[in-house]
Amino acid sequence: MDDLSRRLDQIDSKLDKLSDAVSRLAMIEERITHQTSSLSRQDERLDAQEKRLRHLEFQASRRGVMLNYIERFGWMLLTALIGLVSYFLRG
Repeated sequence: MDDLSRRLDQIDSKLDKLSDAVSRLAMIEERITHQTSSLSRQDERLDAQEKRLRHLEFQASRRGVMLNYIERFGWMLLTALIGLVSYFLRG
């Protein structure tokens, strides 16, 4: 009878350890799930920021091209004005 009682105590001890292990696994799984959802949200935010950055880069590039044209036109006008002033001062 002592042998049976001892075996039952061992089984009970092992079941307690198993129960602790299962509860720890559940906590770990919950943490992993939380971290996964957090990473997903960060990925979405990063994608949104990347889209906005691309849009801003496109706008800046377009503005740069426009400013180059305006600058060239300004230099052409200045050159023409200097040419006209020198033509009228000579004559």
